[in-house]
Amino acid sequence: MKTLVVGILLLWFSNTVSAQTAPFSIEVKAGKYPRYQTPVQVNLPRPLPLNTLYSIKNTKTGKSTVAELLDSVTLVFILPDSIEPGGWQTYTVSKIANNKAPRPAVIIAQKKGGLQVSIKNKPVFFYHTQEAMPPADSPAYYRRSGFIHPLYSPGGQVLTDDFPVGHAHQHAIFNAWTNTTFRKEFIDFWNQQHKRGTVEHIEVSKIKEGPVVTELRVKLRHKSLLHGEVLREMWVIRVYPFSDYYLFDLISEERNVTTDTLFLNKYHYGGMGFRGSNQWNEVDKKNFKSHWQVLTSEGIRDSAANHTHARWVDASGLINGQAAGATVFDHPVNFRYPQPIRVHPTMPYWVYSPVVDGAFTINPGTWYRSQYRYYVHQQIADVPALERIEKDWTVPPDVIIKGF
Repeated sequence: MKTLVVGILLLWFSNTVSAQTAPFSIEVKAGKYPRYQTPVQVNLPRPLPLNTLYSIKNTKTGKSTVAELLDSVTLVFILPDSIEPGGWQTYTVSKIANNKAPRPAVIIAQKKGGLQVSIKNKPVFFYHTQEAMPPADSPAYYRRSGFIHPLYSPGGQVLTDDFPVGHAHQHAIFNAWTNTTFRKEFIDFWNQQHKRGTVEHIEVSKIKEGPVVTELRVKLRHKSLLHGEVLREMWVIRVYPFSDYYLFDLISEERNVTTDTLFLNKYHYGGMGFRGSNQWNEVDKKNFKSHWQVLTSEGIRDSAANHTHARWVDASGLINGQAAGATVFDHPVNFRYPQPIRVHPTMPYWVYSPVVDGAFTINPGTWYRSQYRYYVHQQIADVPALERIEKDWTVPPDVIIKGF
């Protein structure tokens, strides 16, 4: 009897998997906005087998692309067609044989000090797993891990700075709170010179390379120099396979791992920061060439954007005589969206900073979550392109699943 039951269960499981991996179709609706090279996520009603790739084929034109699973119930692909506002396209989804599976487009390689992310042998960014040491003329307490630098443009220019002249505690793409209270004491995780706190990398949790998206997961800690670890942070970075521009998402989850509340006090900066090229830093007499240009989704420029709210922020300028820049898109799930920003009046750094609007807390065992999309381009800000990419991120196309 036991053997019969096991056999029936195996047959049921086999039939279920077979039904789920059989071809089905999806309809992608543009909604109010034009769609072009849009990353599309499909939330499946039931799991599909992991480590399997799929083909997405247009039922009218025959145009196709590859899709992969972020997890067992999330299928992702890059839209192979342009869809005008109000339009739609229908695609069949079928399994790709293992011997026909395309190679990953985005590669993550272990290098000295960290991880190099590249597309088609072009560097995109470097994530520091080991402590980077400051210049010889700066104190050792500025050492730092758990940040991204360099961030490259598609043309190979370095868009960010690390241990910049005048602000050695800033590190390209980095995350830290500035004015906090913990156990009735002031802690600053941002300004290491105060010797109150810092942020550091702990471990690489996951590397998954794929033809549609490559995912990197890393763990960091926000540490009080007196009390030890206060926040445990996870970064999930998803890099898409574009090479004429770069596109990646950075999802942050900070959990209070203590039994006491962390108070984030109202302050004029602190959060997910961006430090621009040394060629934009007028304090850096050796490297300075010209000032950057900041533009927000609200049309506000440069230091006038300080403490305004923005759906996206673009920082661009000339590097080695060629225009390049990076746009960071806020997301509606983020606290106090659209978040206020800090733009420094003279130095090339800015930050999404919800504490500008007032204090809040991260209670014991709870999470503070935020997510941003980064678009790295080879020109000064192209507003229509930025608005299109922002809508892909914040108001994605609707997807209807049929025959699953």
